[in-house]
Amino acid sequence: MTQRSKTSYVELKRSVYREYSCSYDEDRDRFVSGTALMERIDWALEPLAPGGSLLDLGCGTGQLLRQAVDRAQGPGLLAGLDLTPDMLRLARLESGDGVSLVEGNAATALPFREQSFDVITGLNLVQELPTDAVPSLFDGVYRLLRPGGVFQAVIPCMADKNPAADRFRQLAQARGYMDFRYADGLEKLLLGMLGFVVKRTEFRPSTAAVNEAKGNVRFSMFSDILTDIKTEGLDPSQVQQGVIFFSGRRGTDT
Repeated sequence: MTQRSKTSYVELKRSVYREYSCSYDEDRDRFVSGTALMERIDWALEPLAPGGSLLDLGCGTGQLLRQAVDRAQGPGLLAGLDLTPDMLRLARLESGDGVSLVEGNAATALPFREQSFDVITGLNLVQELPTDAVPSLFDGVYRLLRPGGVFQAVIPCMADKNPAADRFRQLAQARGYMDFRYADGLEKLLLGMLGFVVKRTEFRPSTAAVNEAKGNVRFSMFSDILTDIKTEGLDPSQVQQGVIFFSGRRGTDT
């Protein structure tokens, strides 16, 4: 990204999530369901052993970090990074003294020491990044993982390709700079990332688009997009989403 595009990206993201922070946890529970969200958090934290160190990228209000505190129960570093001050303010209120929170842009730099973490997580992060920033993110994650460390990412995507889904992608990019890639292309991108000795992906359907269509959320960008799609003569029910669970392990090199 050029310096101008970096600035525009940061300004847009902060604007979107400044609004979203007012109802983030409540709306996400409606989009995803509390049960599905906890399943994602539990999966992301599976590799974290007692006393281990963890970094949550795009930590938002700190839901995953609050679970990590209970699981780690030791001297390891627990840290979260987020671009939006409003989100970090909420995370600080909930996370307590056992978590280090840092404001930063995962698309450009990860301000931590090399080989600092046993586990790095990213729930709902990769689709937020410009395409050319994804490889650099994975390079940075690899650099921060200790030998044998694991990167656990849950990435929303589009399930089926059709005109309504294409239009949803276009409008989501234009209004919030979110790239909901199609599942097959996203899996190919993830499995092509260099460095990790073990890489696994799993696609799971998501009810997010269906729940967004109900319109009973305070953060209405996605429900507004679905309304606009219908106005354009397309069928919003064809907008089907899913999530890719990606796990990548760094080799035991030193």
